[in-house]
Amino acid sequence: MLKHHNYALGLTWAIILFVVPLPFIQTLSVGLPADYSDEFQAIYFGAIAYAWMLVAIYLSTRPKWLDRLIGLPDMYVIHGIISIAAIYLIYLHQSETESMGWIKTTGNWAYWLLLGLLGYSLIFMAGWLTSRLTFLNTIKTWLEPLFKHEVSIWIHRLNLVATVLVFIHVILINYVTAIKPFMFWFYLYSAFALITYGWSTYQNWVGTTRASLTTNTEIADNVRELDIQPNTKLNLLPGDYVFISFPTMKGLKEGHPFSIVNSPTNSDTIKLAIRGDGDFTRSLAQVPTGSQVRITGGYGRYQQFLNERPEFSSLVIIAGGIGVVPLLSIISSHPDDRIHFFYTAHRKADLLYSEQLRQWQKRPNFKMSQQVGRFTDSEIIRQLPENWQTESLFLIGGPGKMMRHWKRVLYRHGASSGQMYSEEFNW
Repeated sequence: MLKHHNYALGLTWAIILFVVPLPFIQTLSVGLPADYSDEFQAIYFGAIAYAWMLVAIYLSTRPKWLDRLIGLPDMYVIHGIISIAAIYLIYLHQSETESMGWIKTTGNWAYWLLLGLLGYSLIFMAGWLTSRLTFLNTIKTWLEPLFKHEVSIWIHRLNLVATVLVFIHVILINYVTAIKPFMFWFYLYSAFALITYGWSTYQNWVGTTRASLTTNTEIADNVRELDIQPNTKLNLLPGDYVFISFPTMKGLKEGHPFSIVNSPTNSDTIKLAIRGDGDFTRSLAQVPTGSQVRITGGYGRYQQFLNERPEFSSLVIIAGGIGVVPLLSIISSHPDDRIHFFYTAHRKADLLYSEQLRQWQKRPNFKMSQQVGRFTDSEIIRQLPENWQTESLFLIGGPGKMMRHWKRVLYRHGASSGQMYSEEFNW
């Protein structure tokens, strides 16, 4: 049986790849003049590329309905892959068509701008790729002092300029603008992308929830705990993350995602535990209490994943390092559930919230295995609940390699992909 999450992700891919470009292809196939028959395929490539570019813009607005359905990490993977595919199709389009004047100029400008942005994004904006390719991660680490968080976001926004250039490129082609059904869909898609992006930008600067930073303390080496008090209640689920920014602080004005530690159902305060890995997170130590905070959320699928599978009777959580944070929120919000919690860190000092964990061990249905250094495969497999292949769900949090490893191990021992869920913070 297809599990809900896998089905939704596959359906999302199918709609983006095939359904979205279909009106362009269909109207072009009927309306293109026969004089351009040798360029039909290249023209189709260009139309598909433009459709995918607009989809990428829409996904960059982080639509919450789609996040709850497939998760923002998968959404960003789709965003990256279709952007790469669109650039490849633009290359094919450009190499197999002839044009002149401003039609050629705008097309060339868009292509070279997108190609430069692709190279930049593969290093700085595609964590799903750099986490798997060591040489790209090394280049990223080397260049990060020059290209900080805010700079990267503004460079990435040049994709909008490239899209406008493609828009101009199309409306300058007389034999294309003469195809009225195509232009209807062309303007409709373009307007939709423009309106959704504009509304998202407005919401991020005007409509986001205002909040105040009430505490900012160091709770472990290079880990800070922030307590944030929103002015209005946010729609948060356990295990969610939020995007926060500090509008009055230099270098911290663009939103950055962080997971909540506490149970949002039991408190109006949002508690975050943040490790100083980049320029944004390292700068948090300088933010004074009382500072204004902009906050957007929640995002995430940990709790949604559990809600979709009520037939499972126990929960196994595997956490490593700072990746434990959203899973602590889940544990806090499920006091009556059967939970087996595996938690590791590189050093004893990196094991967070020890006192809270000791309190949870008083629960009759809570079992914890904690140690410094990773668990072996057999250590976890032999401690799993009885009948775990059919009765347990698995939530995994930590470094990307660790999460992928435990998914492979569990799958080899009988778990299905629909029993396991993790979220990689890889952007």
